[in-house]
Amino acid sequence: MSDKSPSPKPSTMPTSFSGRTPKVGDLVSGTIVKITGNVAFVDYGARSEGYIELGELRDAEGNLTAGEGDPLEAAVVNVRGAVQLSARKAQAGKVKEALHAAWKSQTPVDGRIVGVNKGGFEVRVSGIRAFCPLSQIAEHFPREPAREVGKTYRFLITEYSDSKSLVVSRRPLIEAEKKKLRETLNDRIKVGERVQGKVTQVKDFGVFVALEEGVEGLIHVSELSHERVGHPREKFSEGDAVVVEVIKVDAARGRVGLSTKALEDSPWKSFVQGVKVGDTVTGTVDRIQDFGAFVKLAEGVDGLLHVSGISVDRVEHPSEVLSEGQELELIIEKIERDRQRIGLVSPAVAEKRKPVQITVKSGDLVKGKVQKVERFGVFLELEGGAVGLIPNGEMDTDRGADHLRMFPVGTELEVAVLEVDKKRGRIRLSRKALKTAVERKAIADYKKRENAPQSLGSFGDLLKDFLNKNG
Repeated sequence: MSDKSPSPKPSTMPTSFSGRTPKVGDLVSGTIVKITGNVAFVDYGARSEGYIELGELRDAEGNLTAGEGDPLEAAVVNVRGAVQLSARKAQAGKVKEALHAAWKSQTPVDGRIVGVNKGGFEVRVSGIRAFCPLSQIAEHFPREPAREVGKTYRFLITEYSDSKSLVVSRRPLIEAEKKKLRETLNDRIKVGERVQGKVTQVKDFGVFVALEEGVEGLIHVSELSHERVGHPREKFSEGDAVVVEVIKVDAARGRVGLSTKALEDSPWKSFVQGVKVGDTVTGTVDRIQDFGAFVKLAEGVDGLLHVSGISVDRVEHPSEVLSEGQELELIIEKIERDRQRIGLVSPAVAEKRKPVQITVKSGDLVKGKVQKVERFGVFLELEGGAVGLIPNGEMDTDRGADHLRMFPVGTELEVAVLEVDKKRGRIRLSRKALKTAVERKAIADYKKRENAPQSLGSFGDLLKDFLNKNG
C-alpha cells in the first residue's frame, strides 16, 4: 500500500462566486436556465452564466437527463471567454474523493473485472480504472483468468494516486472472511456429516472441495476410494459436484478433512469378517517396495508381506524372490482392525515363528544339541524345539576355554535345568549342576536300594559303592 500523499483535490462543496472570477477546477452548484442548440446555460451565482455541452446530460440512449429549472453540480473546465462547465468532471471529482477516503479507511469498494492483461486484471471501480495483480484475485492463482472477466467483486484499494491507476486486491477480504468463519467452524461443520460441495482444485495429493462460502476441505488421495487410485484426476475434475463425509475438523488451522471412501461399502471390513489370524489365503503381488510387498487379497483389500516374512532364509530385497502379478499362498499373521492393516507371512516363516512349548522344569536332567556358541554361553536345542542357554559359568570348563572348538554345532550335551521362565520363553541350563544332580541321585538310589542308616560314611565311599554295583 502506498502512503504517497495525493495532489490537492478541489473541494466537493460548491463555492459562492459573487464578486470573484471562477477558476479551472472549481466546483459549482447552480440551475439550468436555458437549453439551446448543443448546450445548456447554468446560473451558478457568478456575474455571467456558464455553459455545459448537452452530450454530458444525455443517457446511453441519447435522452436528456436534466431540463430547464433543474439543479446541477459541475466543475469549471475552461474560463477563456465564456465559462465552460462539466458535470462529468464534477462527478469524477466526487468519485475520487470517495475512493481516497476508502483507501485511507480501508473500506471495501465494488469493482467489475473488464479485462485481463499481463500480470493481472483491469478493474473498473466507480468508473475509475484499477489494476488487480493475478495473485490478489483469490487465495490461489486462477487456472483460467479469462473466466473472471465480467464478474463483480469487493476489493480493497491498496495503492492510490490521482495521476496513476488504482491498485486493488480481493485476497485480504477473502482471508479475513475465512478467519471469521474459522471461529465458528466447529459449530457449522461436524465430523461424520455428509455434505455437498464443488471441486475447486485437483492436485497429486488430493482434491480440494468448496463446502460453503470461505470453507474448503481436502479429500486426501488415500480417502478417495477403497480401490487404489493412481491420480485424483482419474475420479474428479474441477467444477465437479461431489458428496463427501467430514472425517476431521481443525478449526484452529481452518482445515477440514473429507472422504468419499467413507461413503462406499468397505471391502476390507467384509473381508476380515471371514478370516482370522492363522488362516491361509491366496493373493497376487500388487507392488513391491524396499520393505516388502503389497499383496492383493480381494478387490480393495491389500495385505503386507514384510521382507522378513518372505522366507526363512535371508532376503535382501523382495524383488529377489517376488515379481508383480505373482500368485502366493500366505498365512495371516496379524489383523489390525483400527488401522485396517493385514500382516502376511509365508507358510515356512509361519511354521518357524510358532511359539515353542516348554515342557521341561527346574531340576530336570535333559539332553540337547548345540545350536550356536556365543561369547557369553552356549545355546542348546532341546527335544520339542525349545532352546536353552548354558552360561559360560555353568559350562564346567576352565576359564577362557574355547567353547566353539570344544563344542561344535550339533554336539550332544546332557545338562541340568536351573531355571524356566515360560513368560519370557527362557531356559537356563548347566553342565556344572549336572554333576551335583547325578551325585544326589546316586545317594538317593543307594539309600533306597540298600535301606542304609543315616550315617553312611563319606560321600566318596557311597558313590564308589553305587558305581561299582551299577557298573
